[in-house]
Amino acid sequence: MATQAQLMAELELLKQQMANRDDAMADIAESAKPKVSAEPAADTDPKTYLSTLLASHGIDEHEIDAAWAQLTGELGDLSREKPLLTVVAAFGIGFLLGRMSK
Repeated sequence: MATQAQLMAELELLKQQMANRDDAMADIAESAKPKVSAEPAADTDPKTYLSTLLASHGIDEHEIDAAWAQLTGELGDLSREKPLLTVVAAFGIGFLLGRMSK
């Protein structure tokens, strides 16, 4: 059976290991942050800032524009081509939102 002194020594060792782990995780989180600042400069307009932010993550703004145009076109055609599916989807979304709000 372990004595109180042995248990206290083990507890201190575990606390030290947790502190070391937390420090290592903080270092990893700090190094994983993007290099672009979270706040745009005062002289930068929002569109330029957004383009720079997207470019830093490897996303081209023209790809997003094309994807948005394709999505809106397909969603607009969906209600004309498949009205029953649209009604079922609207009912399902309404049902889920109603259940979540309770």
